[in-house]
Amino acid sequence: MTISDAKNNLSQLFSSTHTVIKDDSSSTTSSFAEEFQKHIATKTSMNQSAITEPSESDAMVEEFKNALGSKGALTFFQDYNNEKIEKMIEEKKAELEGKLGLSADTQPPLTGNARTEALASLDQMLSDFRKQLMDKLNADTKIDQQNSMLNTFLQKMG
Repeated sequence: MTISDAKNNLSQLFSSTHTVIKDDSSSTTSSFAEEFQKHIATKTSMNQSAITEPSESDAMVEEFKNALGSKGALTFFQDYNNEKIEKMIEEKKAELEGKLGLSADTQPPLTGNARTEALASLDQMLSDFRKQLMDKLNADTKIDQQNSMLNTFLQKMG
């Protein structure tokens, strides 16, 4: 038996098997298709309201895209980091005001020279904290840049 004879025999076997399966499964296929169509129609009608109504996250995504497009990536990233730093400073300020006795609910409230010294101390601590945050941000950015350069170098080498 040659290779072409074997191919012919296999071809005939597949053809006869395909015909038998096709005859037996035509009703099964059509019922499956009908069931599938019903399922799709149900899912579509259930999700139709969710698809047509814009969500709050869609608005946030659009706002993000507009801000990124108008400012550019670098300015957007710098503004974002500055916002994070300002938020952290506000939290630290509230914490320090409580510890230094400068908060509104401190009893008895600081007055006169003690209050002035506490405010000066608060300003100095916040200034130092801001400097630490900026140094950390700059160090993190530098590490990211170095890692990016290293990855690029390794990709070119590999």
